[in-house]
Amino acid sequence: MLLSSCDGRPKGVLSLNDMTDVLTEMHKTDASLNERGLAYGHYTDKAPYYKFIFKKYGISKAQFDSSLVWYSKNPRIFGNMYDKVLINLTTLQKDVKNGKYHAVDTLDLRKMSTFIWNKRPKYLLTKDSSRTHLNFEIIDSNFMFGDVYVMKFLQRIAPEDSCKKPRVVFRINYENGKTDSIYSKAYNDSLLRRYTIRFKAFRKLKIKSVSGELLASKTYKGKQNSVTDSISLMREYNSKIQDSLRKVVESASPGFRNLQNKTFINSQRAVKKSINRRFYHSLQ
Repeated sequence: MLLSSCDGRPKGVLSLNDMTDVLTEMHKTDASLNERGLAYGHYTDKAPYYKFIFKKYGISKAQFDSSLVWYSKNPRIFGNMYDKVLINLTTLQKDVKNGKYHAVDTLDLRKMSTFIWNKRPKYLLTKDSSRTHLNFEIIDSNFMFGDVYVMKFLQRIAPEDSCKKPRVVFRINYENGKTDSIYSKAYNDSLLRRYTIRFKAFRKLKIKSVSGELLASKTYKGKQNSVTDSISLMREYNSKIQDSLRKVVESASPGFRNLQNKTFINSQRAVKKSINRRFYHSLQ
């Protein structure tokens, strides 16, 4: 086998610096996927992210795989390379904390995060379970336009579970009957997955509740085998502008506008009556 450099690398194997850069990028991508709840997803869901890395560095997946195999067979070089990867990641972490990539917004310092999940933290479904859908609804008069709801949990569905096309659903329900929703696929393949769902209330409407299903399916045949654990639901909001947001919602609601119109009309009528009365008295 032809050698491409003094360190004994075969032809086609990435250099130490190139391999360090690619692995650093890989770890950054893994962290991002984990935060989005995709770390335990199917490879087909994650493949586009890794293909972008290969395209960025002008290499193929086969070239990366063969390079990784060669470096793993040379522990000393592999160890030195990963020391550099860790230095890169540590430097990146410090830069992020120091606001190098995103300037610190003073409004972010006012953001509050409140734990609003008031149900059980864990559900175990078996063939003897009385329920099939893990549905929930949380009602709170403090929910407001601009809120960000963050739901996280772990879930494992066994292949023998009878649910068809399982999914996770999260909804924001408004007082006028409208609903916004977001969903994520679930998989009955025995893999433990971490789900993270972030959903912002963007409508200028009064919120009635948040609801959804931690496990939903079109059909069941009675046999169940799943566990949903470590459930949490946070409400993120700006505590300093809640009154202002409430006024925005009230002014934007049809009921409030109708009330304003009625008040204006009634006031106009009152003024008209007053003018007519004065005119009548002046004639007398």
